[in-house]
Amino acid sequence: MANRPQVLVITILFALIASPFLMTAQAHTAESFTILIKEDGFSHSNQQIIQNDSVIWYNIDNASNLTHRLVYDHDGDGLYNGTFDWDSGELSAECERDENNTKLDENCSINFLVTLDLNWTIGNYNYQDIRSDGSVVNATIVLVADTGAHTEANLPAIGSEFGVTNDDKDTTTNTDSEDEGLTPEKMLLYVGLFTGISSGLLLILLIIRRSGEEDLIDPSEEPKSEKIVNITIQDSVIMGNLSVSESE
Repeated sequence: MANRPQVLVITILFALIASPFLMTAQAHTAESFTILIKEDGFSHSNQQIIQNDSVIWYNIDNASNLTHRLVYDHDGDGLYNGTFDWDSGELSAECERDENNTKLDENCSINFLVTLDLNWTIGNYNYQDIRSDGSVVNATIVLVADTGAHTEANLPAIGSEFGVTNDDKDTTTNTDSEDEGLTPEKMLLYVGLFTGISSGLLLILLIIRRSGEEDLIDPSEEPKSEKIVNITIQDSVIMGNLSVSESE
């Protein structure tokens, strides 16, 4: 019975020590990646993402006077209308708007979004940009599993955008490294490690305190034992056993 508190404390300690690994595995949150559709192709033609991430394409090709249609034929029937097929429709470089900033053509669009959730298996997804002049540009989305450890070499951090558009439609590539500084994954790991170490110190203090309390027990409080003393009464015929209490 006396060991139950120690067993409980040890169990809690192991749970807390394991917490940073659990938090690390669950640290990834869904992010969105931007790919620009330019006159000479895509800003990134072999983009790697993680399950549950999204990719959004923006058409910034205002020089060729072409529309772009992004398609992916998962079932290979050439129709682009299957459950896992993509079809962006015609993407324009810009959409005309009125004085209230309302699109004059509701079907006009300059961007297209795809989310690859857990229903999508890991692997390469080859898609096409079918241009209005009949030319085709090929590109690939590389989908990897969410393992909680996203430290692939030479890859941008989650949430990076691969270009921005200004009023003149000029583009720049975001090359800032986001590996520096404290990321949410690192923060969770540090919190978990701190919790585990603190729990270990607390366990040691509890054990030391319990050992000290056992050493301070008063010997005078030890239970008295009863002994049976055989007494022979001389000068008498009667002999018997006398029960007395004697301290150890």
